[in-house]
Amino acid sequence: MDIKQTSSLQKIANTIRGLSIDAITAAKSGHPGLPLGCAEISAYLYGKALRYNPNNPNWLNRDRFILSAGHGSMLLYSALHLAGYKVSLDDIKNFRQYQAISAGHPEYREMPGVETTTGPLGQGIATAIGMALGQKIAAAKLEVENTDILDAQFYVLAGDGCLMEGISNEACSLAGHLKLDNLVLIYDSNDICLDGPITDCFTEDVAKRYEALGWAVTKIDGHSFDALDNSINEARNRKGKPSLIIAKTTIGKGSSAEGTCDAHGKPLSVEDIQKTKAAFGMPANSFYVPAEVKEYFNSHKTELVKVESDWKNKFKAWQQSNPAQAELANNLITNKSIADIETVLANIEMGDKKATRQLSSSAIQEIAKNIPSILGGSADLSCSDNTFIKGQDFVKSDNYNGQNIKYGVREFAMGAIANGLALHGMFKPFCGTFLTFSDYMRNAIRLAALMKLPVTYQFTHDSIFLGEDGPTHQPVEHVASLRAMPNLTVIRPADANEVKGAWLEAVNSELPVAIILSRHAVTNQATTDMNKTRKGAYVVKEAKDTAIDLCILATGSELGIAMEVATELESNGKSVRVVSFPSFELFEKQENSYKESVLGSNIKKYCSIEALSSMGWHKYIGKDGIAISVDQFGISAPYKNLCEHFGFTVSQIIKRINNAI
Repeated sequence: MDIKQTSSLQKIANTIRGLSIDAITAAKSGHPGLPLGCAEISAYLYGKALRYNPNNPNWLNRDRFILSAGHGSMLLYSALHLAGYKVSLDDIKNFRQYQAISAGHPEYREMPGVETTTGPLGQGIATAIGMALGQKIAAAKLEVENTDILDAQFYVLAGDGCLMEGISNEACSLAGHLKLDNLVLIYDSNDICLDGPITDCFTEDVAKRYEALGWAVTKIDGHSFDALDNSINEARNRKGKPSLIIAKTTIGKGSSAEGTCDAHGKPLSVEDIQKTKAAFGMPANSFYVPAEVKEYFNSHKTELVKVESDWKNKFKAWQQSNPAQAELANNLITNKSIADIETVLANIEMGDKKATRQLSSSAIQEIAKNIPSILGGSADLSCSDNTFIKGQDFVKSDNYNGQNIKYGVREFAMGAIANGLALHGMFKPFCGTFLTFSDYMRNAIRLAALMKLPVTYQFTHDSIFLGEDGPTHQPVEHVASLRAMPNLTVIRPADANEVKGAWLEAVNSELPVAIILSRHAVTNQATTDMNKTRKGAYVVKEAKDTAIDLCILATGSELGIAMEVATELESNGKSVRVVSFPSFELFEKQENSYKESVLGSNIKKYCSIEALSSMGWHKYIGKDGIAISVDQFGISAPYKNLCEHFGFTVSQIIKRINNAI
């Protein structure tokens, strides 16, 4: 690099430092250590390496930067402001304040240029891997590999905490296996974590670990622009391996807390800010941006706008020369279905006496044929959770043009990678595992819900009724836990019609959807309905009299039991309504008049039947309602023994009801 550009980039780095520490101190909250230590990295990326357009933050072929170490958010916010994104100086000044877009940790959709929500350490790495994988798959499907149509690079900045968290190793293992050479992970290696030096807890040889994972590893001085330039250019041109750049930096560089854990998360004093700025030859002015830095980015922005414009011209020419692929590209971007998906689902012949996981597999096959943006995957369970898309390949390092992703036994990484695939912008992913293992991926599901990403989860083996595998594999509290999560739609379908309805909701939803499915067979009910399933709850059996003795609410396989119980009770003179209740969240979106029509008011008693935790049901059945549930861990035994042990036979349920009404 020439001396003039190096000088300009150093001024940018120092400006990032100044803005960051001013904002953090004004907020009296934040993490100055990373912005002070990684300012050169950020200045180099936004001032030279990255291809982006601040006027069009969602340009399809942009390079993307993900700050996995999200606590250092002011590093990113300062860079975005200087680079010309719609991030004002007032946004910087209002860091961490009420209704400010400059939140404590970067939040997707809140600030332009923030590619994903980060904060929980390690997830930024895994999500970026999903984005990079999405780019590889898209390029393969559109037959533009090794061209400049889809050749974006994905850059991640991570710290010691990200590399300690297990999700990063899960995801990086898969990235190495899949040879994602469009991915560059920059490791802010400063030898300090929150509680002190990393020698107290983290002494592994990171370079050797990543080499063993199939990565190319380079060690550099993270404050040297020449070292950054050389290593990132090498990474950009590298084929067949993702790149790890171990950048040795000094946390809190220039401050009195330099090189100590005190620099990590404690705002600097006003006096320390002045000393720190003086150490970098900067004036003491708060929120100061030198004219030279403004001029540099004005010029750089002009260059970047031209880069996008030139790409658009190439893309348009490619579209005209390749009409079939161009149509596919449009279908991927818009999540368009080739045929009317409601009609497709309605016409599937699924059969009877099957597990809902098997019924769901039938739906998946037709959905995958008709919606090109659908990508499936499983944590080494596709043959058991029935997520495999038949007739389609697994995505492989020598052939990315598959529709199935074999995540291996990496549930947490799977969840975060699926988020990255959704964020890429050309795919609508679904992934599967056993319901009990949703706990392993819960934090990734939470971020999908927080970001409102359209990821679908197929969770099978949905209750104690899976039998002999025992309590470690028998979910009890999991559905209640998932129902507690904002923005996540949980659907537990009872039979073929409701499985169709669950998938119809999932493919149309802009929010994450969890479909909860059985291992054991269910009987199709004559009165279930695909479209009514999307209302969350509906009457499947009306009472014989207007004065109703009992209203039974049931989900999943327990709807069949509920229908048998209702028939038996009515033969003994009771008036019973049965409501199928596949989704609390969808039901809560309905008008009050509809809710009233389903749950009624002239009803003496309510009863829920679900072979899971009773938590949440009393909102609908009342504090005196009868909850036929499982509020303890399961046992290892055959299905029939479990039904009897936990009171889920028709005679046992009727006895409990008769004792209560």
